Amino acid sequence: LPLWSTSGVDERHGGFHEALGFDGSPLMKPKRMRTQARQVYAFAVAKERGWTGPADRLIAHGIDFMTGKGRTARGGWVRTLNIDGSVADPTEDAYDHSCVLLALAHAHISGHADALRLGEETFAFLDAHLEDSRMTGFLETSDGEGERRSNPHMHLLEAFLAWHQATGERAYLRRAAQIIDLFRSHFFDPESWTLGEHFDDGWKPVAGEKGSWTEPGHHFEWASLLTDFAGRSGQTELTAFARKLYASAVANGLNRATGLSYGAVSRQGLPLDRVSRSWPQAEAVKAAIALDGTGGPDLKPEIEARVGRLFRWHIDPAPLGLWIDRIDERGRSLATDVPASIFYHLVCALTQYLDGTAGEGG
Repeated sequence: LPLWSTSGVDERHGGFHEALGFDGSPLMKPKRMRTQARQVYAFAVAKERGWTGPADRLIAHGIDFMTGKGRTARGGWVRTLNIDGSVADPTEDAYDHSCVLLALAHAHISGHADALRLGEETFAFLDAHLEDSRMTGFLETSDGEGERRSNPHMHLLEAFLAWHQATGERAYLRRAAQIIDLFRSHFFDPESWTLGEHFDDGWKPVAGEKGSWTEPGHHFEWASLLTDFAGRSGQTELTAFARKLYASAVANGLNRATGLSYGAVSRQGLPLDRVSRSWPQAEAVKAAIALDGTGGPDLKPEIEARVGRLFRWHIDPAPLGLWIDRIDERGRSLATDVPASIFYHLVCALTQYLDGTAGEGG
């Protein structure tokens, strides 16, 4: 937090830097809307968890840049900005809107005066321009082009749950329930206990390798979100789905040499992307924390082991405040920079871990 709240902030052009070098200096890369939103979210969550740094200033700094440079004429948000804040890619992308909504929910919790209004405007845009006309989820982009993916829906579920947390309004749970229905009917494969990523317009898996592509990191993320929704809605049977996703990711999605999650495996458990990134390891910690105490086995030893691996491979080898994002199957670093988009995964996983261990002593 001390590094990213200083070196990670673009005080000249606004917003946050997309990446830092291993010397802690900012890299001049285009600024993705998802990264700007995730930095706002991370600082808001840090404030909620007791961080005494300048969270309010950072939240306002990020939102001012996003609203001043990144809105579209229809009330949506652009995909990418240049370093100076000019628009690089005006595409209105569902994934980016999910990140903006998540950030605004926690900015609202943190007391930002405009977050609620901006959130309501973003929901209006989502409903008008990104919702599928058949009401079977959301389009990838507002032009309706391209295949359908489960991942933006996962992040929209995350955002809807955050808005329920922020406001207590059940309307956001109803939005979340629509994503849960898609999960049950299309995303989850009951035979392999896996979750598909790439679909056609009718929510059938696309042909070839992409149709078999599953990501252990997303299994972990869905497990956490399903457990959260089960607790908020009372649909406790969803915990069983969360356990199955977690179990299949652990059984088939880990590099046995390092203990780290692969990037992707097939539905049959064959590695498709052998690189281990930092964010799936953080999401594995969050999933184990979410599932621990829900009636299954004691996962506390596994939580400790996963935190240990995250530090051994991704955090400890890097300079203080940074991390090694990409590691090959033999445990060697592939990282050339430190992407800011990973910051929120690490902040959330480690604050949840610290919350869980507070009071245990030692």
